[in-house]
Amino acid sequence: MVQMAWDAYPSSMRIHFCGANRTVTGSSHLVEINGKRILLDMGMYQGQRDEARRINEYQSFDPRSLDAIVLSHGHLDHCGRLPVALREGYTGPIYATPATCEVARVVLQDSARIQEEDAEYLNRRSRSPQGEEVSPLYTFSDVGAVLKAFRRTPYRQPTDLGNGVSFTFHDAGHILGSAYVVMEFEELGKKRRLLFTGDIGRYDTPILRDPEPLAGTFDVVITESTYGGRAHGPMDDVEPQFLEAVQQIIRSKGRLIIPSFAVGRTQTVLWYMQKFVAEGKIPSIPIYVDSPMGAEVTRITSEFRENYDTQTQELIGQKDLFGLGKVTLATSREESKRVNADRGPCVIIASSPTCEFGRVLHHVAMSVEREQDLIVFVGWIPPHTLGRRLQEGQTRVRILDRWYDLKCQVRTLHGLSAHGDGDELLRFLGPTLKPQTTAYIVHGEADQAETFAARLVAAGVGRAVVPAMESSDFSGAVARVTVDPDSEDTGRREGASAQME
Repeated sequence: MVQMAWDAYPSSMRIHFCGANRTVTGSSHLVEINGKRILLDMGMYQGQRDEARRINEYQSFDPRSLDAIVLSHGHLDHCGRLPVALREGYTGPIYATPATCEVARVVLQDSARIQEEDAEYLNRRSRSPQGEEVSPLYTFSDVGAVLKAFRRTPYRQPTDLGNGVSFTFHDAGHILGSAYVVMEFEELGKKRRLLFTGDIGRYDTPILRDPEPLAGTFDVVITESTYGGRAHGPMDDVEPQFLEAVQQIIRSKGRLIIPSFAVGRTQTVLWYMQKFVAEGKIPSIPIYVDSPMGAEVTRITSEFRENYDTQTQELIGQKDLFGLGKVTLATSREESKRVNADRGPCVIIASSPTCEFGRVLHHVAMSVEREQDLIVFVGWIPPHTLGRRLQEGQTRVRILDRWYDLKCQVRTLHGLSAHGDGDELLRFLGPTLKPQTTAYIVHGEADQAETFAARLVAAGVGRAVVPAMESSDFSGAVARVTVDPDSEDTGRREGASAQME
C-alpha cells in the first residue's frame, strides 16, 4: 500500500482512478465534489479474454451511489461497461454529445452481439463438458437502458450538475462526437476548474476538426498519455506508407487485412482508399468493411457533417466521401464468409484491433500463413493480445482453437492513430502548464505515462502524478486520492501516487 504525503490535506474533492491506470484501456474516473459523485467514462477493459472478463466484472464503486455519468466519447474502452452500471442499479443521466450518443449506441449494441456470438461459439467449440459455461458480460437487451439514460449535450453548453458543480463539453478532435470535459465548481470558498481530456486527437488529420483550444488555467487535470513518450511523425508520412501497403498487395494479388476500430479509424482508412483511386494511384479493387458496427458508424459519420473540418466540408457534394457506393458492407455472418472467400487483391477492414474477438479472427486465420498477404495495424494494441503477438512477430500464434505459423507480413502505421502524440498533447495542454496545476496522467502504459509526467513537469506544471493499481489481484485495486490544489509542494512527478485499497 502506498500513501501520498499530501493525501491527508483537507479538501472536499476526491478522485478515484477506477480504470486506465498505467494501461490504455478501461477508462473510468470517479470525482467526488461538494457531495456529488460524478463518473467520467465507464470503459471496458480490453485485453486477454480471461483477464478482461475478471476486470470488467469487478466494480470498485456502487453504481447506485452515482449522481451523474459524463461520457467523453463512444469508443468501447470509454463506454463499454455502461450497461453493467444500469443493470446494477444506476438510475441517473449519462451526458454525451449528440454524435457520441449515436456512436455509443452502435458500439454497445455491437459489443453485446459479439459477446453473445463468442459465448455461443466458445460453449460449442472450445468448452470441455466439465467446464463452466461462458456467458456474455451483458446482452443486447441490456443496452436499451443506456440509450434511455442518454442526455444529448451539445459542445460549449454549460450543464449544471447541482451543488455548484457544472461541466462543458468541447471538441477533442479524436473521433466523431469526442469531447474533453471542463468542470467548474467552488471548493473551500474558491472557484476551481478541472479538465478531463478524454482522448485528444491529432492535428491536421482527415475528416474531423482539430482539438478545440483550451481557454484559461486549471487546478486539476486528468489527461490521457497513450503516446505521451512517442512521436507519430508528420501526418504527411501516413499517406505514402499506407499507399505502399495497398500497392504491395495489388502486386502480390494478396489480401490486406486491417484490424481496426470501427469508429474513426475505419472511416479514415476508407477516406484514404477513395483518395488513392480518385487520384489514379491504384486501380479500383474490392474493399470490404466486415463489421455491422463499422458500416453503421460510417453511415452516422456521413450524417454529422457539422463535425467535419474545412477540407472535408469542401468535398461534400462533390463525391461520395467514403466510397459507400463501391464498398461492400458485410453485416451478416453469411456476408462475412463470402468476404473471407476473396483471395485478393482486396482490402478487408474488420473489428477488433486487438484480434481477441470478432470477425477479424477468421480473416487473420485465413491470411496468417499466406506469404502474399499483409496485416496492417493502424494504432496501439494492448499487450497480451493476439494483435500484440502478431505485431511483435511471434512465429507461431494461436487463433481461436488452433495454432498457425506466421508467414504473412505484419506492419503498424502509428500515424493513423486518433490519439495525439507527446508533442501534440503538450501543444493542447499548454494553458494548463502552470505551477498551481496538478496533473494526473492516465490512459497510458507505464513507460508512456511516466515519460509524459516528466515532460509535463519540465514544461511547468506544478505536479504530475501517475496513479497506479498496485495489487496482486487487479480486480480488487482502485487508486484513490484526496486533492489539495493549494499545496505549495510543486514540481513533483509521483509514481505510485495514491492510496491503494
